[in-house]
Amino acid sequence: MKRKILCAALAALGTLAAGSVQAQLFDRGGGLIYDSAQNVTWLADANYAKTSGSDAQGKMSWQNAVAWVDGLSYLDGVRGTTYSDWRLPTFNDLGVPGCDYGYSGSDCGFNVSTASSELAHLYYGDFSNKGSLDSRGGPQSGYGIVDDPATADDESLFSHIQSFGYWLGTSYGGDASKAWYLSTATGMQNYISKGTNYYVWAVRDGDVAAVPLPGAVWLFGSALMGLIYAKRRSV
Repeated sequence: MKRKILCAALAALGTLAAGSVQAQLFDRGGGLIYDSAQNVTWLADANYAKTSGSDAQGKMSWQNAVAWVDGLSYLDGVRGTTYSDWRLPTFNDLGVPGCDYGYSGSDCGFNVSTASSELAHLYYGDFSNKGSLDSRGGPQSGYGIVDDPATADDESLFSHIQSFGYWLGTSYGGDASKAWYLSTATGMQNYISKGTNYYVWAVRDGDVAAVPLPGAVWLFGSALMGLIYAKRRSV
């Protein structure tokens, strides 16, 4: 009997571990969405600069975008906490410094690697969106922000996603007057003059909510405690 309980607990724990590898978005309430794969929390409102009244359209230069997120204080009504550590999504230069333009798996161009930026991970990974050009450089249909009605935990969690360029928080290494961006209209990730007016999607590190103890972990712990208790009684 003891062995059956332990085997069941280990099987449940294995299922839990396998599921935790998958990237998922979680609605934490209060207008906050947690990305478990990147360990970051996004504002659910992808144009909060406009919604909050900070800007008439929500589009601004890179310098103003950086200043806006640096000064952003957002009240989490669920947990009664105000967060002031917002920033623009990061960019990661994966290959040769600068734009390694390509149609698949690079850090610049279309269908870029999800490791190239937090926004690319959200767009191509969590949302499973397409670029306007396929991996061979040919046009493809169904690109841009396309919400799959069969999937609840994707674009459906967010509001006011603009089909346009969004700033990334990294200057272009070869020219300090330019910065990286990702276009949710075409899936293009590239660099452009910092004076261009693009949208701002605020993100912060970590999770705003403590993850509850999963049932499988509780089962495993309970099984072990039961076995320990039974062994002590038998000696």
